[in-house]
Amino acid sequence: MKKLMLVLLLPFIVNAQEITIGGELIIFFENRPSSWQLTVKIENYGTVWDQYHDITNEYQGGDTSYSQSSERYWHASDLDWHNQGWKPVLSLGFYEVSIWEGSNKRAWFIINYRTSHLPYAATLGNIDLNLEYDVTNKNLEFTFPNIGNVTDGSYYTIWDLKNFVNHTTTGLEDYWENCLDLIHDSDFHPKLVWGVYPDTTFDVTGYKVYRAVSTFSTPVPTTFSYLSTVGSTQYYYVDDQYDLGYGWYTFYKVTAIDGTTESDYSNVVMTSIDAFNKKNNSDKMNSAISDYSLNQNYPNPFNPLTVISWYSPKDDFVTIEVFDILGRKIMVLLNEFKQAGIHYVEFDAKNLPSGIYFYQLQTGNFMETRKLILQK
Repeated sequence: MKKLMLVLLLPFIVNAQEITIGGELIIFFENRPSSWQLTVKIENYGTVWDQYHDITNEYQGGDTSYSQSSERYWHASDLDWHNQGWKPVLSLGFYEVSIWEGSNKRAWFIINYRTSHLPYAATLGNIDLNLEYDVTNKNLEFTFPNIGNVTDGSYYTIWDLKNFVNHTTTGLEDYWENCLDLIHDSDFHPKLVWGVYPDTTFDVTGYKVYRAVSTFSTPVPTTFSYLSTVGSTQYYYVDDQYDLGYGWYTFYKVTAIDGTTESDYSNVVMTSIDAFNKKNNSDKMNSAISDYSLNQNYPNPFNPLTVISWYSPKDDFVTIEVFDILGRKIMVLLNEFKQAGIHYVEFDAKNLPSGIYFYQLQTGNFMETRKLILQK
């Protein structure tokens, strides 16, 4: 947008340190009631790189609140190519963008900006991304590019949204040692995401995924088993054998392959999973559960993320709330209609102090409370 005007005034300079072209992620707030308040939260996954393609600890997201009394009714974040602009400024990274009303997460998606082709690509076209959030109907959609409604948890890359942007990782400092990240799909299966193997002398024909399963979170297992191979242009893998949950840990790493030759391993990522094999044991597990149940959060103690799971034998309205040790309600994690089955909700306590808390599930005539421990 505004900084792309510089393209008309400045010659294209290959040195990234001299490029000051911008790119903005913009969310307009539409259909606003007379009284409203929301927060746009942007949080990075894993390693980020600055405008010089060096690993950095800066510009990794942040929270910004808006209401009917705000100076503007839209949010904007600039990419970190000159260390200034609309805040929170974002480095070249992998981010979750979410919209909250109080403690309720109304809409969210994931965007991947990790390509060394930025910011050069901004000389080829407009790389702004525009969205609209309907404040009344809680609906989020892309308007530029015009691809419509956003499904919660959707994963987008800047090179898919802007076809003139190339997915390249050559030049990003120590990329392969920091490339692997772990999110989840809409069914709460672990989803691995990485990127192009950066060695251009390596003719990549695919990527191999390895997994280790353990009852302990540390140390990292020394023995990994081969899990799957994906194509040379697929940079993700969903492990649908497991649900995120509690009971076990899974560790993952990937390699690039050139025929029969394998690259060095990527970094290792870890997550906690349900102690049931979803594919082989789901029917047995569901038949064994016939009543409501609220499971202990996992991990516990935790810092700052933990997962709460429960089972409902029938469709019903479900509320999950968090209380401090004095019984004061501090957060509503869930307050919506859910179908029968096993469900999961993530509790992010990054803004809370260490201590003992309680979470309570209420649905129909059933209510149960459990304790969790936050240790920072």
